[in-house]
Amino acid sequence: MSYDINALEAGALDAGPSDPAELAASLAAPLRRELSRLASGLGLTAVYGLALGARTGGADLVRHALGAPLGVLVVALVAAPSLFVRLALIDAPLRPAPMLAAVAQAVFSTGLVLAGLAPAAAMLVVSIESAPAAAWMSGLGLWLAGGIGLFNFCAALKQGLAGADLRMQSRAFFALAVFTLLSCALSARVWCAWLPLLRGGS
Repeated sequence: MSYDINALEAGALDAGPSDPAELAASLAAPLRRELSRLASGLGLTAVYGLALGARTGGADLVRHALGAPLGVLVVALVAAPSLFVRLALIDAPLRPAPMLAAVAQAVFSTGLVLAGLAPAAAMLVVSIESAPAAAWMSGLGLWLAGGIGLFNFCAALKQGLAGADLRMQSRAFFALAVFTLLSCALSARVWCAWLPLLRGGS
């Protein structure tokens, strides 16, 4: 009996910090890391927006630099929480921390791709005379990076749902499909509203 009690006490000590301050600190560190990754992704996306604004310059530089990350941010703040609520309603084995990590990774990968495309995008939008062609090329970069971000997000969630039964995985897959469509619609709406270049503006 005494052995069992000692074993339980040792397990409780090994389970994690018992001090509330230590527990808060242990939770705050991963949160800061994911929020930093999220902010970095948005900043990298703004670089692509600056490249698009180089076509007309002036105030359009600021408008494009804000509009490009805004389309990604709306997905992260609106579509992703809606997906988490939907997965919670079907009792999917997914916690807020992995969800936040998946969102941060998706935003960061999107921004990384867009930052890599920014120099080529700046050269193209400045040199192409046709406004519709410049809009098409700019939108292609946004959709390519957004697609990569969505793929990474879905892959991360798939790993978190790997232990679920087949019925749960099929319901989660349907929720992810709806999330993907909603994300595409939201980001396209924001980008078309905030980026004059995508509307064929010269």
